[in-house]
Amino acid sequence: MAMTQNIISPVAGAAEPTPYGLLAEFPDPQALLRAAAAIRQAGYRRWDCYSPFPIHGLDRAMRLKRSGLPWFVFGGAFTGCFAALAVAWFCNAYSYPLIFSGKPYWGLPANIPVAFPLTILFGAVTTFLALWVLAGLPRLHHPLFFSARFRRATTDGFFVTIEATDPCYDLAATTQLLRRLGAQAVEVVKDC
Repeated sequence: MAMTQNIISPVAGAAEPTPYGLLAEFPDPQALLRAAAAIRQAGYRRWDCYSPFPIHGLDRAMRLKRSGLPWFVFGGAFTGCFAALAVAWFCNAYSYPLIFSGKPYWGLPANIPVAFPLTILFGAVTTFLALWVLAGLPRLHHPLFFSARFRRATTDGFFVTIEATDPCYDLAATTQLLRRLGAQAVEVVKDC
């Protein structure tokens, strides 16, 4: 009896991978900084820069907004402080009041040692969780990870990506702009 082998063939009319955008490599930090300013002036909104180290002035050139993370941290820390003081008040002044030498049932100075660690704990946990949410993590897949050129972003590469979802994106015009700005290489990145 002969065994049959199942061969999976591609489905006719299967969709091609959609383009994620363009990846451009620049020779040095100054070229990346100039390119970021020019891309922002050209009206692009969905783009990002990558370098192996922080570049002074890049955030200004990209016109990045301030993060909302400090407000989340403040809210978490305030909630921790309030929760600690509320529990201490409930336990000492309401649920089980005890009179010691005519002192009040509840006093703020005695409860600071409880409120301080809970303020720090809630602030730290809020920082961790809010950072993940604001950064869109966990994201286990990103189209740039499949670019062999992009692997140099952590060692010696300076890159700009412009997403295909940007309203100003046009493959030919955007490629020409990046080359005019001094890009050493421009490649189309597909979203697999």
